[in-house]
Amino acid sequence: MTSTIERCAAGIGTVLAPLGLMAVVTVAAPAVSSADCGAGEWWDPVASVCRPPVVPLGCENGAWWDPVANTCRPPVVPTPPLCDNGWWWDPVGNACRPPLIPPG
Repeated sequence: MTSTIERCAAGIGTVLAPLGLMAVVTVAAPAVSSADCGAGEWWDPVASVCRPPVVPLGCENGAWWDPVANTCRPPVVPTPPLCDNGWWWDPVGNACRPPLIPPG
């Protein structure tokens, strides 16, 4: 009796396995909506429109290109100025400070 039930269960599993796999693939695969975007444009699935190509800007003086805002941003760490006569560079204020004189 047990072997008959096991064989029936195996047969039902064999028949239903491809259907379950198709259901998983259908749920897991994202919906693809294609569009005929031309000349380097790309498809934005959120807005359902073709977007123009994004070209990086030529940023200068250590600035970096922010692709989200499509603009040049200042460097994360500013370039320290050349401090003379024993002055030291204060990275918080990005300025040269006078030498520290010990109390006497």
